[in-house]
Amino acid sequence: MTDRADALPAATAAALAGLRRWLGNQALMAGPVQDVACGFADGLLAAGIPLWRAYLSATTLHPEMEAFGLIWTRDGGREREEYGHGSWGRMASPSPIYEAVLAAREAAADPAAARAEDIVPLTRYRLERGEGVDRFPILAEFRDAGATDYLCFIIPFGFDGTLHPLRTGASVTLATDRPGGFAEAEVRALDDLMPVFGAAIRAGIDLAAFRTVLGTYLGRDVGRRVLDGEIRRGSVETISAAILVGDLRGFTALADALPQGQLVSMLDDYLDALATPVEARGGQVLKFMGDGLLATFAFAEDDPAETCGRTLAAATEALERIAAINLRRAEAGAPVMSLDVALHAGDVLYGNVGSGQRLDFTIIGPAVNEAARLEHLCGALGVPMVVSRRFVETLAAPQLFRCLGLQTLRGVRAPVEVFTPA
Repeated sequence: MTDRADALPAATAAALAGLRRWLGNQALMAGPVQDVACGFADGLLAAGIPLWRAYLSATTLHPEMEAFGLIWTRDGGREREEYGHGSWGRMASPSPIYEAVLAAREAAADPAAARAEDIVPLTRYRLERGEGVDRFPILAEFRDAGATDYLCFIIPFGFDGTLHPLRTGASVTLATDRPGGFAEAEVRALDDLMPVFGAAIRAGIDLAAFRTVLGTYLGRDVGRRVLDGEIRRGSVETISAAILVGDLRGFTALADALPQGQLVSMLDDYLDALATPVEARGGQVLKFMGDGLLATFAFAEDDPAETCGRTLAAATEALERIAAINLRRAEAGAPVMSLDVALHAGDVLYGNVGSGQRLDFTIIGPAVNEAARLEHLCGALGVPMVVSRRFVETLAAPQLFRCLGLQTLRGVRAPVEVFTPA
């Protein structure tokens, strides 16, 4: 009979070999992290590893999130946690993960660390024997719930072949409630699998980070197109779209008067009030232009009138949000800005323009220039929103607007008829 401390049963060894291959395939496919993590834990349990609880936390690249956590329990529990920026530095209670990460960071400072045979350190606490329960409240909680053994792995995400400085990576904890804890052979097998598991989740984490960064800086549709390989200069297509140009009036004067921190915080609040309604209604913010933005609502397969309706609703809500911000700031004695918005519709060239090494995925064409010129009319006409005749006709709801007459746009030969909401 095989001693479980010396070797794994043949069936378990075979199942873990299959799990290793599955993890390799997931790394090649950049499988979603939650699917890979839960599949890994399910696979360990199916192979005969007496898993009671598993936890994965990993750093990520996200404007609002520093890291995330996934909890797996044998009874079917599956939870996701998100940690805002600064969460790591605000940890209040002692943590076995925190201590393990600090130790891993110190070890990674050694220039030879990246050449070590094993770069995924393991810390073990035999809870049944009371190890760690006096130092870490979470381990005492697990022990009281029946856990007998706890393994903590720190998986570093190096760059360019180096581990220093170690600031990104993942931590994995595995716990069992079997009397006697994990067998030594099981610990060795888990330790051996962990780099492959780390490679699989890193592929998914990196892909999610790429999508987040591209979507954050370029917009959802542009980010997807770039990630799909649309990066050749001159590759453009003609699309029909509603165009929204917004500009914050008064920013230039305030830029010379306010401290830098106050200026940036104020601009962020105002731009958020402008961009949020656009994105909530299916529009795409193509770029922030200092104190304004350029956004599109592509007609695509949608009804152009319905698309223009969403564009008008987004602009209206943005003005309402700006008014609410101004009310709060005025009551506090803080400076305020007003918003000018122009709405237009037409055909634009959508794609890559620029130099051989620096491209911009944007829209260009006469309709874009006209939208920008329309926005400049807001101050002269004393209205917060100027709308082109083309937009009014596409929306097919003329009763919503009043005519402001023929106006001359710089760079446009003939005067154009413009409108504002009635």
